Amino acid sequence: MIAQGFKLLIRSFMDFVFISECEICGKYLEDSKMIVCKECLSKIERVDRFDIERKFEEKFAGGFISKAFSCFHFEENTIVQKLIHEMKYNNKRSIGKILGEILGSSIRDEHDFITADALLPVPLHKIRKRERGYNQSELIALGVSKVIGIKVISDLLVRVRNTQTQTKLNLHERRENVKDAFKVKNKYKDFIVGKKFIVVDDVITTGSTIIECANVLKQNGADKIYALSVAIA
Repeated sequence: MIAQGFKLLIRSFMDFVFISECEICGKYLEDSKMIVCKECLSKIERVDRFDIERKFEEKFAGGFISKAFSCFHFEENTIVQKLIHEMKYNNKRSIGKILGEILGSSIRDEHDFITADALLPVPLHKIRKRERGYNQSELIALGVSKVIGIKVISDLLVRVRNTQTQTKLNLHERRENVKDAFKVKNKYKDFIVGKKFIVVDDVITTGSTIIECANVLKQNGADKIYALSVAIA
């Protein structure tokens, strides 16, 4: 804990000493936790509707996900990849909330999403959350909530196994890795029945994590489950 606090102090000092500039246009950044300005962020290419529908069919057809939406493509060596990396691993939490607000603005006219009962961030295991200090999916969900006004329930879903990172796993390995990794917290057992939920993650790659969350929610009586992410691979 002391070592983690020291790292945060060093980061804060570096932010104070060095002026942050947008990595795209070079403009001064008022928020040193960002790496691009809002103007450049707004110009990043979005996933079009046809592509979203195609990827939805590839990843979720036949399962419990009724609808899915993502803002950006996730590709290597892009500004989107760098934003998500900085958010997850370099304590740049404001990136998560800003990306969440962009995501929320993109769905505020979507009836299925805005009539959901709650936003559910994909949970981190308590060990990983303690190491990182926060859950990036929760930050994104809070940004979405700010725009569409749906509450975030961060502890309804619990990760009961500290699974390995999915990054280098194939589809089969990813599914096995997250199998039985989640459960619904007991205090929400009655609340969940008949409700509609949006499961929020940073990136959807194969969809395995979202699918496993949806399975658990359905087993506990949820009506509909939607998936929402900043980016999709």
